[in-house]
Amino acid sequence: MKQITTNDLQSQLSKVIRDVEAGEVYQVNRYSKSVAYLISKEDFEKLVGGSDCKKCVQDLRKIANTINK
Repeated sequence: MKQITTNDLQSQLSKVIRDVEAGEVYQVNRYSKSVAYLISKEDFEKLVGGSDCKKCVQDLRKIANTINK
């Protein structure tokens, strides 16, 4: 993960967008405080869709069922 200030983001927006499209994640800081993360659309959809989370919950249920038998 790379860090970038809001000022640098303004001046390097095209480069940062290309990096994000290629899979890089940026932490955006304003006055030394983290205010946002830039991630690809694909990664965002995975997070919002919860497909990874759903699989994790299914795995946990299988483990719990095995333990409770």
